[in-house]
Amino acid sequence: MADRAFVLALSGIPGAGKSTLTRQLNTTFPRSRVVYYDQFETITRMGHEQVRAWFKRGGDPNEFALSELAAELTRQTQRPSEDGRRPLVIFETPFGRMHRTTGAFIDFLVWIDTPLDLALARATLSFLHTAKREKSGQLALAFIKWQEQYMMNYPIVRPMYVAQRETILRAADLVIDGNLATEDSASTIIKTLAERDVTL
Repeated sequence: MADRAFVLALSGIPGAGKSTLTRQLNTTFPRSRVVYYDQFETITRMGHEQVRAWFKRGGDPNEFALSELAAELTRQTQRPSEDGRRPLVIFETPFGRMHRTTGAFIDFLVWIDTPLDLALARATLSFLHTAKREKSGQLALAFIKWQEQYMMNYPIVRPMYVAQRETILRAADLVIDGNLATEDSASTIIKTLAERDVTL
């Protein structure tokens, strides 16, 4: 449908720079709508052994229904435009088109190719900065717990990130270097879309 919103998906491992690039693109296209996988995910609520068992089964994201995420994507892509132009939805997701239900919404998939060590450092810094900003201590404790779980699971999920990179990268419409400045990454995406006659 020509009036359906155009869905630009940004994928990468945790710490790849998805959120920073999403904010940059949302600033460039102020009427864009943003959908974050992290607001609907369930993996971080799984225990250590559950994550290990899931990975041993192949780490298939389709084991998670993500019905609320799919419903939100449906709402955002079907909302009419306020100015007559085709709406843009920026979808931040680690799974790209691997998750079939939510991947079906994607019109253009960008994989942010970031080295694992750099991504881990960025993710850790993000958690620490959030914990420092929060004054009551409750959110800080929640982030510390999340970080502890993340680090405990990292030896398990690291090989999954490597496999995920190979799978999603092959299906991506554009691969960008995660070492690039955010502004340069955004410019590359916009230029590539323009070359493909995508008007936003």
